[in-house]
Amino acid sequence: MNFVIRRIRKETVRFEKKGRPGNIKVGILIPMPYSAAVNSLFFQTSYEYINSLEGAVAYRYVYDVKNDILEALDMETNFNSLDAILISLSFELDYVVLARILDKLGLLHRYKGYKKPILIAGGIAVTSNPLPLSGIVDAVVIGEVDDILEDLVYTVGEDNPLNHLENFYCISTLPIRDRVRRCFTKDLNRAPHSVNQFYDMDEEPVYGYGMRIELSRGCPYLCAFCMEGHIQHPFRYRAMEVVWRMIEKGLGNSITKKVIFYSLALFSVPFMDRLIEKLIENSIKASLPSLRVDHITKERLESIRELGQRTVTIAPETLVKSLACSIGKCYDIGHLENIISESLRCSFEHVKLYLITGFPKLDLNEEINEFKRILSKLSWVKKARFLRIVLNPLIPKPWTPYQFLPPAAVLNLAENINKYYKEARKFTFVRIESYNHKWAFAQAVIAQGNEEISDLIINWGRYGFSLNGFYRALRSLNKESTSFIYHGWEELPWYKFIDMGLPIDYFKMRYHYLIN
Repeated sequence: MNFVIRRIRKETVRFEKKGRPGNIKVGILIPMPYSAAVNSLFFQTSYEYINSLEGAVAYRYVYDVKNDILEALDMETNFNSLDAILISLSFELDYVVLARILDKLGLLHRYKGYKKPILIAGGIAVTSNPLPLSGIVDAVVIGEVDDILEDLVYTVGEDNPLNHLENFYCISTLPIRDRVRRCFTKDLNRAPHSVNQFYDMDEEPVYGYGMRIELSRGCPYLCAFCMEGHIQHPFRYRAMEVVWRMIEKGLGNSITKKVIFYSLALFSVPFMDRLIEKLIENSIKASLPSLRVDHITKERLESIRELGQRTVTIAPETLVKSLACSIGKCYDIGHLENIISESLRCSFEHVKLYLITGFPKLDLNEEINEFKRILSKLSWVKKARFLRIVLNPLIPKPWTPYQFLPPAAVLNLAENINKYYKEARKFTFVRIESYNHKWAFAQAVIAQGNEEISDLIINWGRYGFSLNGFYRALRSLNKESTSFIYHGWEELPWYKFIDMGLPIDYFKMRYHYLIN
């Protein structure tokens, strides 16, 4: 079977732009299945935006994990005819999938050199630490691409484009030699945002059908565990009139009258309550992201239910009050109990609760006792599996105070997870699921890796995307390369090469505060 296949889907929107011989050809690759990839606003926006440019054509590619196939969604399947491939990587484990794809195509940087197509990666994970991509891609974009996307497209059409890419202060070829400043979009109102969004009408996206709207970036709370909030700091949001114009235009192409909001701190957007009222008045449904406990009121719950949302998602992260305030999630535990009760009264099908275990210096018995206490307080709930708990291990990520913990700290959390399951099984109204601590460990290794972790990623991609493949690839590295995994870094390698505008002393002081 061919690795690359052309798959024409029954999409709501397709740009039938016929390229000419002299056009710049840009591939957009999201190393995820189609139903997940369409949730990427970079995927949606860059496709629409590049095809609007004179002399440029964009082609889309997604990865069918189940069948190990790269899908070409448009006409172009010959990668050697492309000038560049733009790759969006939001999660560290996407690096492994990308390495497998490029290896099968014969396009890994370490083998093809700087020949076209130029491989340019960006996204949240890349911005935080691009070093593990050395040997995999040609160049990285650090930060937000909005303000430079047009210039970037025309630059890759030049002869020897990598020489010209070095003129962008937030782009670096790999391996990185100098410190790179992040690109930062000050005014989101002027940033491109797709309104003609594509979906397969025969395959529902992961978050459901509807128009995706990026309402804000960053977060005013800088929660200690949250990498995205730190690297997108400061908090910014689009104006209400801009958002409303986008909704009006976009819903004309959507197969359902629904919007899906993206925001790390939804109700920190000052006009959010008014926007919800306007949506309800116009009979527009909406899906909201996870919410802070302190942002939820009885009135907001009722409005959210009117928007057609069947599950309310809350992210307290911890049930231990003394810790909650320290990590940026200050709230009253009694208020959380009231929210869950009120959600049942408002006829929500479920309440989803995000929790993290593994915060250093937090006594496990105290953590479990608080979990038992709140479940006992809610034991009157008779609806089976009404409370759905998603338990995640604390993963020490770059650009958070916990970046000073070694990745191996995650391996100690099996007992924590097992104790949560043991208590949850005593109550029929609770269902618990967790992220496997071994996968979390693998994620932490890549997140904190340097250039040498590139070998691990490439080998893992070849061995198959499984934990067995990860440990096999890990064993192939020498002890010196892996010492940071168990002991941490004396000097953080990503801080040496990335200028995020955040002082290292802030992270050090907050880390020492949190562990003491």
